[in-house]
Amino acid sequence: MTDTTLVGQRPDTLDSDPGSVGVGPRRSRLRALLDPSSTVPTYVGVAVALAGFALIAIGWADVAALTDVWKQMPYLLSAGLPGLGLVMTGLVIINVSARRQDGAARARQTAMLAEALRDLQRTLHR
Repeated sequence: MTDTTLVGQRPDTLDSDPGSVGVGPRRSRLRALLDPSSTVPTYVGVAVALAGFALIAIGWADVAALTDVWKQMPYLLSAGLPGLGLVMTGLVIINVSARRQDGAARARQTAMLAEALRDLQRTLHR
């Protein structure tokens, strides 16, 4: 595989316009975040799930001292259920991110295999 990077230039700044100030790095950061092989969405999913667990813990701490169910309901509705929703959302984000990373790795492996087969075909036809 060949590297098309120009000498002295980073690959993430090739697409940016030299006349635009400050747009190139921002574009490359966004591209890095949206890249299927990026691990940033995984960390975001973990943070969302941890926030959900924190809400559940806060709700539990407030409910633990109460014995009447009708007094526990506001804590359940304001902390427990949103906490559960955040945990589920975080797990979905982690799952989607893992599948995207696997797909990107599979695409890289397929491209490497195709290149190796082309090289083999060229050497056999000489």
